[in-house]
Amino acid sequence: MQTDRHQTICHIIDKSLLGTASLEEEQTLREHLLACTACNDYLAASHRAIAGLGGFSFDVDPGLQQKVMASLARQESETRPFLPVWWSRLIALVLTMAGSLAVSRLAGPAAPVLHVPAAQIQLGLVAFWIVPSVCFFLLFLVLSVSPGKKGLSL
Repeated sequence: MQTDRHQTICHIIDKSLLGTASLEEEQTLREHLLACTACNDYLAASHRAIAGLGGFSFDVDPGLQQKVMASLARQESETRPFLPVWWSRLIALVLTMAGSLAVSRLAGPAAPVLHVPAAQIQLGLVAFWIVPSVCFFLLFLVLSVSPGKKGLSL
């Protein structure tokens, strides 16, 4: 419980150093610092850290933003897929349907060999191959066009 209080006071100290603490928080901080040496040490260490930063220059290269954007654009152009995402999904769906059609045509001749009725083979094909394939296709389709999901392409 005491540790939570110190964490709260340390947070108020940080806000105070940034100048964003409310008047009530400032008053609470002053009252607490009168009795707590750990929080006084934290405040002193924070002041030393801020004073130590005074000798450093934080000037940033003005062309850095343009360099970063150019690098990101170049990387994006280098990592583009061979086929657009839509075409690859469409090809996967067509191949799934073509394979399913071929297997359904072979169900008739395979039924006597497997001692299973052809209807059961076709039902298994639908249940375990066609329906999951179409569901995955629709899932990927929904994920790629859902709002707020920029850049998501599976």
